[in-house]
Amino acid sequence: MKKLAVPFVVATVIIFGCTRKAAPTIPERPVEPVSGNKVDTADFSSSNPLVAGKAIYKIKCTTCHKEKNVTDWTQEEWKPILNSMVKKAKLNELQISQVTQYVNANAKQ
Repeated sequence: MKKLAVPFVVATVIIFGCTRKAAPTIPERPVEPVSGNKVDTADFSSSNPLVAGKAIYKIKCTTCHKEKNVTDWTQEEWKPILNSMVKKAKLNELQISQVTQYVNANAKQ
């Protein structure tokens, strides 16, 4: 009888120990809308090139370094910076155009 009891206990422990447990539930939290001047990736597809350019600049160009103030440089000073950075940010032709338009519109005069 003892020979049957040990395998029975082991099997019972394995079966009940391996059953699925109910996952803890996460209470619903209200989602607050984004407000203010925070740029969203949805702005990437804006029909306004300056809005899209700003979004790309604020998101893609700050991936590797701190955001630079666009008004600190002239359009001529921005040319080599943009030529170097658009490759690193892996921007497509449309994005390059949008960022360039945004920078040029806001560059130091």
